[in-house]
Amino acid sequence: MAQLVFVHGVATRDTPEYRAAIANRDTLFRELLFTGKDVDILSPIWGKFVPTIDQGVFETDHGVTTYSLNVGDTTGLGGGLAGGADGAAGDVTIGAIGKQDPVAALDAICSEIADRAAREQRDLQPKELLAFQKAAELIANDRAGEIFAGDASSSSIADLLTTDAPAEFGIGSSILDAVNKVTDYVRNAVSTLGFDAVRGKLSPAVGLFLGDVFVYLKEGEIRQKIRAEVCGTLTKAHEAAKAGKGPLVIVGHSMGGVILVDMLTNPGASQLPADLSVDALLTVGSQPGFFATLDLLAQNPPDGSPRRRPDCVKNWLNVFDPIDPLAFRTDMIFKDAEDFAFNSVTGITEAHSKYFQRPQFYARSRKRLRELKVL
Repeated sequence: MAQLVFVHGVATRDTPEYRAAIANRDTLFRELLFTGKDVDILSPIWGKFVPTIDQGVFETDHGVTTYSLNVGDTTGLGGGLAGGADGAAGDVTIGAIGKQDPVAALDAICSEIADRAAREQRDLQPKELLAFQKAAELIANDRAGEIFAGDASSSSIADLLTTDAPAEFGIGSSILDAVNKVTDYVRNAVSTLGFDAVRGKLSPAVGLFLGDVFVYLKEGEIRQKIRAEVCGTLTKAHEAAKAGKGPLVIVGHSMGGVILVDMLTNPGASQLPADLSVDALLTVGSQPGFFATLDLLAQNPPDGSPRRRPDCVKNWLNVFDPIDPLAFRTDMIFKDAEDFAFNSVTGITEAHSKYFQRPQFYARSRKRLRELKVL
């Protein structure tokens, strides 16, 4: 038995879409991280306490008078990274990328499978979950390149990801569609670089991130509600672990990781149990190192190091994608924190939200937690 507490990040609200995403994420945690072990998964939703931000504040290209020197249109980047529509971008496929970096390519395909399920507000289908399991197994055993052997066509990749599927599942089109869609995405990313497209996604993400950060860091009623929501869940999982239903693993995504580090560093002030013991803390795409540098988080009592891993945490793994603009290192700031970086073909506007759609995350996390004898 195990206990998993997942504390979500910024811009997360209790919607049907998020509930569907939770269900699929929990399935992946059960099947790929806690494989063969019963696990209770608790996910406090603290975003419900944060005021809604009017999306209109992000629409900087609508109805605003131009402020320019009237020197004409700028040429920008022209044809983009590939030198135009007739450039080499047409030769780029996820199969070709897979020959160079098969782990990142498998992540991209599986992320699209999860995205499709989320868009359709449904659970992952058995054949889709099998594709995740196959990818995670290959990554864990350093055999990811097998999927991209030979011609590495879309159909061959889809076939290899579903070779172990029972006949009654069929291969269907969802896996092949995901492979093709990722190829289209990669081609677009190489052949075009639209500022408006990037800003259109990144600006609201950064704005919502800052809004949730400020709400938590500001002393007041909302901060206390957020901490109480997280505290209640952690306490429940702690009691279960004490009763022999452990280990206790805590995952914090983005601002969720900051909240956890802040609360776990000073459990008493957070109303957490005095004997709280966390077997493993995973902060993912998170910022505790950044905010600790600004001295905005709780401090450990002095022990010769400015900051250290929270005393109640036995192991702390900080996972980030280097191209995620909202993720930071921790090992430079906190003693005994371990940083782990992804290899990724995810775009900058997508990196922050894709961690839990990647078989690489589950395969690597499982391997490390087993090495630490947590699992």
